[in-house]
Amino acid sequence: MQFSAAKNTSPFGASGGLDTLVRQIGRLVRHPAYRRNRVVSAVLLRHLPMEAGYSWQGEAGLLARLTSAKLDAATLNHLIGSVQAEYMRLRGPADA
Repeated sequence: MQFSAAKNTSPFGASGGLDTLVRQIGRLVRHPAYRRNRVVSAVLLRHLPMEAGYSWQGEAGLLARLTSAKLDAATLNHLIGSVQAEYMRLRGPADA
């Protein structure tokens, strides 16, 4: 019998959430309109890399940093949502 407290409550799984976050951050920092100083979420800003651009290749280092940060599921979900919101903001209105 498995106790419910032992189950992972994250929809992304233990490492899947970090992989998703790293992938999405990579997509965000490579966007031509990305400017780090315009990011709204202070929590996300703490975890974003300082460098950016189409040629950014820091996924391995970012994954190592996020793994060592030992983020809980709620923070991980918040960061994923924040990255998605920032990316949508960069894309502009849907009818543009």
